Amino acid sequence: MSGIPGTAVVQVTNLSSAVSSEQMRTLFGFLGDIEELRLYPPDNTPLSFSSKVCYIKYRDPSSVGVAQHLTNTVFIDRALIVVPCAEAIGGCLVLHTFPTLRNDRPPTPPAEKRPCLISYGS
Repeated sequence: MSGIPGTAVVQVTNLSSAVSSEQMRTLFGFLGDIEELRLYPPDNTPLSFSSKVCYIKYRDPSSVGVAQHLTNTVFIDRALIVVPCAEAIGGCLVLHTFPTLRNDRPPTPPAEKRPCLISYGS
């Protein structure tokens, strides 16, 4: 599968609001050893959300290609979307952002760095 060469991180979107970290770890753990898993919003969030997103870092980057095969698999009540995600740069995960359009302004340029979602090392 094509993607980001050498990355060990996948982003899983279109998750049911009922999904838990434990369920994600169980499902994606069959595909490779998980080094780190982050679910947003977290399990203990008191607010309700319509969907969730999960970032999974595998020990072996080859697990990313395997995990992508779960795209369109119905889990709970939604079809999963699994895509490779950029690795850390300077200890911080870089997310790809898209310009936003506002009524009176030109598109906002994409940011290069976002707050860390997955910590790497120190």
